[in-house]
Amino acid sequence: MVTNPPELKEFEQRAYKATHSDGVIDVFVGVSMVVVGVAWLMIPSVLSGVTAGVALAISPMLAWRRRFIEARTGYVMFTESRRLWERRIYTTAAVLFGGFMLLARPLGSLQPESIDWMMDPDSLVVWLVAAVLLLLSVLTNLTRLIVYSLVLAAAGAVPFMIATEAFGWPLVISGAVIVAVGSALMRRFVIGHPPIGTL
Repeated sequence: MVTNPPELKEFEQRAYKATHSDGVIDVFVGVSMVVVGVAWLMIPSVLSGVTAGVALAISPMLAWRRRFIEARTGYVMFTESRRLWERRIYTTAAVLFGGFMLLARPLGSLQPESIDWMMDPDSLVVWLVAAVLLLLSVLTNLTRLIVYSLVLAAAGAVPFMIATEAFGWPLVISGAVIVAVGSALMRRFVIGHPPIGTL
């Protein structure tokens, strides 16, 4: 064999990392958080519809992302073990997201005057998301998810530092940070990977 298994594994790891440093999912997650946060701040009654819309947008986003990446890196077929590992990651993420949605929607229906919380519901939501991202960072080895988790954890303290009865600021603030990071990743990916037909 020209390439031994350790070298093949290292090459596949580099290719896998390259195809997951595009920033598209980061931007989508960040924008989704900002949209949900603004809805929670401005029109809480539409929050359930907004979160449902975000969930419905995931599949089209992933399909567009696949075309976006393949136009610049070509089609990459990973080994079966890598694809199995990736399916487990996506399944875990889907289960965690579903659990988050089940908890976030009833929290979003609550009004500030109707409850007496030791912590605000929006803080609880972003801390739950932070825990999800921390778990996914362990599974995916993507260190930027740890950064996002820390940003979310810090944003969850915002309601305790500002005098506001409106929910949603932690999602808006942390979402904006994630959008900024994701946009920088997308820009670097586009510059480093021009469309194949232009090479």
